[in-house]
Order: sequence, then C-alpha cells, then structure tokens
Amino acid sequence: MKNTEIATAYIKDADIIFEESEESFNKGHYHRTIRKCQESVELTLKGLLRLKGIEYPKSHRIGKIFIETFTDELDINFLQKAADLSDQLAIDREPSFYGSEDVTAEELFDEEDAKDVLEKTKYIIDYVNELLKQTQKSQ
Repeated sequence: MKNTEIATAYIKDADIIFEESEESFNKGHYHRTIRKCQESVELTLKGLLRLKGIEYPKSHRIGKIFIETFTDELDINFLQKAADLSDQLAIDREPSFYGSEDVTAEELFDEEDAKDVLEKTKYIIDYVNELLKQTQKSQ
C-alpha cells in the first residue's frame, strides 16, 4: 500500500472521529470531546507524516517530530499550533478517560475547554485536508 493511501485512510478516519467529538460536545460530554479531539489530531498529524513517508513514533506526543519534519515545508504558525495542540491533548488524554484521584473526568473539562479544543482541532483538520487535496491533484 502506498503512503498516500495510508495517509488518506488515517485522515479520513480522523474526520469521522472529529464528527464524534462534535456529537459529544452537543450532548454535553466535554471530557469525551477532549478525548475524541486528541484521537483526531493524532491521526491527522500521523497521516501527514505517513504522506511524507515517515514512520511516526509509537507515542501520543508527536509535536517535536512533526515540527522537525515539516519546518522547511509548512507554515510555522500551523506547525506550532498543531504541535502544541497535539502535545497538550496527549497530556489531557488520560484524565479525559479516567479523571483523577479527586474528581471524575466529567468534572475536569467544561464547555469552554471543549469548545476551544474543537475549534483548534477543526483548524488542524481543515489545513491538513487541504494539503492532502493539493497532493492528490499533483499526482
């Protein structure tokens, strides 16, 4: 299977997971919104790495390698936003599943947290989908 096909599959799956995050938000499940956005951003960025033929780390925190890989090719503002969001969501991933010793996952994240993450995630997904379209047109 070619890198383009794998990348496209990852990004398509990320789009579906993002829709699930919007659904969770609309139901008031803000911790699930965070969790689904994390999955979506991670798959999106790993899809972009695969598009370039780079084997991504088997980790949720990929911000550093993402910036290193694309510094000379993509807008630095996009790279920094994507890396920051990816790494922050990787940190929030576990608490969004389990909460903490003192509070449930539902209590850790509120509507503003989820809305902010949704907006940032949509920006990342839209940007990468546009890159993918451009790549497919040029092939």
